[in-house]
Amino acid sequence: MDRYPEEAASFQIDGQAFYEAIVNSTEDYIYIIDMRTDEALISENMLQDFELPGILVPGLVPLWGELIHDKDKKRYFDSVDDMLSGLTDKHNVEYQVRNRNNEYVWVVCRGLLKRDEHDNPVSFAGVVTPIGSKGKIDRTTGLFTEDKCKERVEDLLEQGNRGGGLLLLGLDDFKQINNLKDHIFGDLVLRQMAQNIQQMLPPKSEIFRFDGDEFAIVCPDISLDDIEELYESIHLYANAEHEIDGISYFCSISGGISVIGEDADNYLDLLKFAASALDASKKKGKNTCTVFFPDLLQSELRMMELNRLLQRCVMDGMKDFVLVYQPLVSSNGLKLTGAEALLRWNCPSAGPIGPAQFIPLLENSGLIIQAGKWILDQAFCTCSRWLSNCPGFIMHINVSYLQFIDKDFVPFVEQLLDTYRLDARHIVLELTESYFVTDMPALQDTFQRLRDLHIRIAMDDFGTGYSSLGMLSQTPADIVKIDRVFISYINDSEHVFNHSFIGAVIKLCHSVGISVCVEGVEYIDELKAVCSLEADSIQGFYISRPIPAQQFEEKYWKGSGGVGYDRI
Repeated sequence: MDRYPEEAASFQIDGQAFYEAIVNSTEDYIYIIDMRTDEALISENMLQDFELPGILVPGLVPLWGELIHDKDKKRYFDSVDDMLSGLTDKHNVEYQVRNRNNEYVWVVCRGLLKRDEHDNPVSFAGVVTPIGSKGKIDRTTGLFTEDKCKERVEDLLEQGNRGGGLLLLGLDDFKQINNLKDHIFGDLVLRQMAQNIQQMLPPKSEIFRFDGDEFAIVCPDISLDDIEELYESIHLYANAEHEIDGISYFCSISGGISVIGEDADNYLDLLKFAASALDASKKKGKNTCTVFFPDLLQSELRMMELNRLLQRCVMDGMKDFVLVYQPLVSSNGLKLTGAEALLRWNCPSAGPIGPAQFIPLLENSGLIIQAGKWILDQAFCTCSRWLSNCPGFIMHINVSYLQFIDKDFVPFVEQLLDTYRLDARHIVLELTESYFVTDMPALQDTFQRLRDLHIRIAMDDFGTGYSSLGMLSQTPADIVKIDRVFISYINDSEHVFNHSFIGAVIKLCHSVGISVCVEGVEYIDELKAVCSLEADSIQGFYISRPIPAQQFEEKYWKGSGGVGYDRI
């Protein structure tokens, strides 16, 4: 109105009507301060959303300042001081402020100070605008988006900053959380993670929301060791049980780091390299952090080539794939009870590559559904054939979570039972332990349908995920397979807990009708210890490594070997 002072002065309006028209026509927060009494009139939505005493607020400036994030307080109060000292009459500051939900939201605060003829402050009127409504903020988490991250990094580079780095974070298996509940719950998880991680950041560091389940933290002026230490703090926080509205969940976090100035001197390359490092963390098994190094780019090219070869082999009728079988024996007499079918890939063009590498590639590409059907068919067929040699033989088959949620999975299993005239008691399907905890509701229907077929279910890798002894009484598993991580120290005096833990698991499982298989038994002393704890079955290199079907038959049914107490 400064451009048209005469027109503005001649226009008369009811101040109360003007105020009501403003506050009722915008989602912004409005306030007017009488500088002579230090009393403010605030809009009703401002009172509803923030911890303020009423519509009339004495001392609004310091009260509001207490709600502002510690990192932004100085910027806010410096702007106020500049006005009070006469350097300016305008206020225009972006900062984070805590709402009634105890969440920090980004806002931009603009205001104008009016003075009397003696230059004394008379009134101050302002508008607080949530930046999310202007597209700069992610509405789900309240964080700035990638555009702001890019702007921040480029500002640092323009200032000649060559320290610090970019930490890219990705929530592990976040799709499972959306499948477990719904996308609304998933959004709540993202918000909780964002708000809590924000509280862990060192000075000057900022976190931004990227697409999907990814966040980026810009860390200026700190060392690589400091960035890795920051990830460890986040890692420690993430690896615990969390709760929202009485619903618990688990969600670990992987990370990738690129160093400003050392790895790249522009935003796009820094982001590409951090993303490459994050991808490496995911491929290493997730829940870890990787610092970028140039060979990672070669590794990515290798993964792309492996994906191409995998697709070709799967589409070509599972060419170069084969099943091998690792025996399971009883702890009482070490008699053969069954075997676990394990997939191997012997592609000449790929070179040596183990299942820990190619199975995730099959899952990520969606090829695991087609490959999984082939594995099931081969294993069912072999089991049917071997029953003539061992009438009580049981075939264990690993099944991917993606297979379990496939609508055609249970009908396909039923079809195979019919095709090979197999009694369901000869089949055990194994699923990794973490899915029993994080995805139980989502999998409940599949579990029940398999049980209706009398197919037994095994919880694989017990002890490596999030389980507890208490939840075993509630699990639909018929068999628990204890991971080698506990077996390797079973007789170590410094790890006496492992011996007690395994004993407790076995007793609890038996008390609720669950059988126990101990995996990873590699040495005679481990075998003796496991037998003394009365596990139901044993599996491991000491008994046998995984071997091809023909060798398995020769070893156990053609007089060229066997398993007995003479091995102990």
